[in-house]
Amino acid sequence: MGKSSRASTIKQNNRKLKSNVFGPVEAARAERLHAKLAELVAAPKPVKEVEMSEEPAEETNPEGTEKEEAMEVDEAKPAAPKKKVERKRRGKKSNIVFHKKGPKTTKKK
Repeated sequence: MGKSSRASTIKQNNRKLKSNVFGPVEAARAERLHAKLAELVAAPKPVKEVEMSEEPAEETNPEGTEKEEAMEVDEAKPAAPKKKVERKRRGKKSNIVFHKKGPKTTKKK
């Protein structure tokens, strides 16, 4: 018979492995991650510079008519509809048919 995973010697060996082999590896990994995160936190945040212009944002014509410009979106062709992919069936269709049974018409007296 094989030894059970609930056996005391198996449990004892697993505890030793966790403390002596896998424990230091996990601790070293945690230290590396902590150092990396601490470095990211200590680094200054990048500042985005926004240039302010004195010109108005929208330009209008003095006559009141707006200039119509062709946009790239208007020139683009509409996307073609996707084609449905027909998949071939492999093998033969089953000949077994399961009929649905309706309510029973006979009543017990």
